[in-house]
Amino acid sequence: MELKNVFYACVVPFLIFFAAFAGIIYPNRGVLHPHALIDVLAARLPTNFAAPLAIIRNWSFAVFYVMAEMWGSVVASLLFWGLANEVTTVEEAKKYYPLFGLGANVALIFSGQYVKFVSGLRANLAPGVDAWAVSLNWLMGAVVGSGGVLLMTYKYIQDNIVAKKQPSENKGLNIKKKTKMTLKESAKFLTSSPYIRDLAILVISYGMCINIVEVSWKAKLKQAFPDPNSYSAFMGNFSSATGAVTLIMMLLGRSIFQKFGWRVAALVTPTVRIFRRLSIGYSMREASNLYEGILLCCM
Repeated sequence: MELKNVFYACVVPFLIFFAAFAGIIYPNRGVLHPHALIDVLAARLPTNFAAPLAIIRNWSFAVFYVMAEMWGSVVASLLFWGLANEVTTVEEAKKYYPLFGLGANVALIFSGQYVKFVSGLRANLAPGVDAWAVSLNWLMGAVVGSGGVLLMTYKYIQDNIVAKKQPSENKGLNIKKKTKMTLKESAKFLTSSPYIRDLAILVISYGMCINIVEVSWKAKLKQAFPDPNSYSAFMGNFSSATGAVTLIMMLLGRSIFQKFGWRVAALVTPTVRIFRRLSIGYSMREASNLYEGILLCCM
């Protein structure tokens, strides 16, 4: 596929699935989920199989979670920044990349408040109406609608920017043909680069940390907000707060990097996690002294 077609091939299946989940899969979950089969298997298999059987029992919810998690990684991280690298020069990147980050977090603030608004619609629903189904339709409708705007914007960029930019850049240049490599050759090429290896370790470590933290955190949230709409409303406020704090940190980040350096800035998060874990059972004064010692070691 051409690069522009890869974008469509990745985004469109996501949008189709999200629309199908709200309109078809969720309303028919009672028929689609194999409760009878799983009950039989659960009675015959050891208790260690409880978790995988629960995933199979609620397979549509599991697939929805996977697709929702992949949306950020595939569309935002991979496709968006691939496009940004394609249309932005190195000099332009210094000016515009921070603006892209600011725009993403402004969107997080507004989308969080939209989630809260949708979750509050249940107050006006008639008795017996599935409030979460209504919220889901509104949420997925917004996802599909914004996805349509995304695709139209991408087509405009391809037709009016990329198509006009490439001929002028390539004029008078001896363009080399791209080397085609197999999957095995591509993997070998990537692993031979120390930069790629270090980035891979960084991303994998980040993914492990965020998932380990989220498992325990969301387990507590489930206890605090057993109703799906209440949980959704909280997550909407949390997303808005995350976007606002991230905006502030992005604005302050340059000063932190200049004064303390990248290492200290990067060590803040793991230091806080270590402090949180070690401070359990300590008094506030002891925990404060412990935290100060850890920071001094990092610096």
